[in-house]
Amino acid sequence: MSATLTSAAPTVSVDYLVVAGGGGGGSAFDYGLDGASGGGAGGLRSTITATGGGGSLESALTLTKGTLYTITVGGGGAGGANNARGTSGNNSSISGTGISTITSTGGGGGAGANNSQGLDGGSGGGSATPNSGGAASPSGQGY
Repeated sequence: MSATLTSAAPTVSVDYLVVAGGGGGGSAFDYGLDGASGGGAGGLRSTITATGGGGSLESALTLTKGTLYTITVGGGGAGGANNARGTSGNNSSISGTGISTITSTGGGGGAGANNSQGLDGGSGGGSATPNSGGAASPSGQGY
């Protein structure tokens, strides 16, 4: 979505909450295989509540009248099929002239029975036994 700011004031201070799409869960199709795992939550960046993963509260954006800004809302990842890993969620962002782009990273896909490692993401995807889950990457957006 793109929008042009129309305001009586030349600039406006704006708070934001940007959440990315969550990762899809993995699949355990065959009975007897190690279990599948859930996808990670999408990353969180915010000026109004604590940012995910213990990150710092962010500063409000100053938007300028007549400038085009783009807001992207990332969708969730697809679940895995037939023992496969889920796909990672999509990033969400706010961008435009005169501001630093704010991007929240999509959650990592969860491990399937054939993929023992969850993917990195805003929050890492879960893993199948006995391996570790994906990492929160970049740090400060999730766990």
